[in-house]
Amino acid sequence: MTSMEGFAVLANMLIIGGLGGYFIGYILKKTVKLLLMGLGVLVFFVASLAIVGTIHVDYEGIVFGIASLFNPQQLSMMLQALASYLPLIAGFAVGFLLGIGRE
Repeated sequence: MTSMEGFAVLANMLIIGGLGGYFIGYILKKTVKLLLMGLGVLVFFVASLAIVGTIHVDYEGIVFGIASLFNPQQLSMMLQALASYLPLIAGFAVGFLLGIGRE
């Protein structure tokens, strides 16, 4: 691979990531209020059922489930995979911030 081909691949990843991030950020900004309101209603409903005693929440099971997601070997493999797509992720982040900030 020549340096020009490498630059073309890098530029392609930055452009695709930037455009994707911009559109995702813009759409997310428009829908975040509705999603947060729905989540608030759901949390309120489940919490009220737990207080009344209708359901039982297994907090230890939740903590164990979250802890099992972060296996050190899997985390290392995920970081290696993400490092290969760093230009795409950087372009996405910049585009996302531009899309979120758009009026």
